[in-house]
Amino acid sequence: MLDPERLSNLIKTYRSCGEPMDIAIATLRKNLRGVLNASQTKLSNGPLEGINRKIKALKRSCYGFANQERMFERIYQLIA
Repeated sequence: MLDPERLSNLIKTYRSCGEPMDIAIATLRKNLRGVLNASQTKLSNGPLEGINRKIKALKRSCYGFANQERMFERIYQLIA
């Protein structure tokens, strides 16, 4: 894991130099609290985002369901 103090110092002291990295650092500064929290844990929302992507793809490909129960059945089959 990263040292949050070191990461915070790196983000805060970065000087713009006209590169695309300036935009990324500006985003990190804007969300500094979340970035530092994420650096302190091994937890990730990646698996959950993957499930959400599968559900959205299912909804797009089916053009609707006969009823909500069938939609939930198909989601359970998809993520099981």
